[in-house]
Amino acid sequence: MSQDYNVARNAGLLEAEVDGELLGLHVDKGACYGFNPTATRVWALIETPTTLTALCETLAQEFAVDPADAQPDVLAMLRDLEREGLVTLTPA
Repeated sequence: MSQDYNVARNAGLLEAEVDGELLGLHVDKGACYGFNPTATRVWALIETPTTLTALCETLAQEFAVDPADAQPDVLAMLRDLEREGLVTLTPA
């Protein structure tokens, strides 16, 4: 795996789960987000701050994939969430 990161949610997203998917509303930004089932699971796992490595290991067990294979996609999703101000990534 490449560099590890600490992953933490930022405050401000109102959430509701509908049919296994998360809908989020960021009131301050006036933005609405829809998370697919995998992104919904990632969001649940980062409710408590964690590392990218630990997150990928958990997802690998749950989805029967190699953590190294999951890492690029998970990091890309977290970078998208970071750009939206929903999470903070810091080098571990």
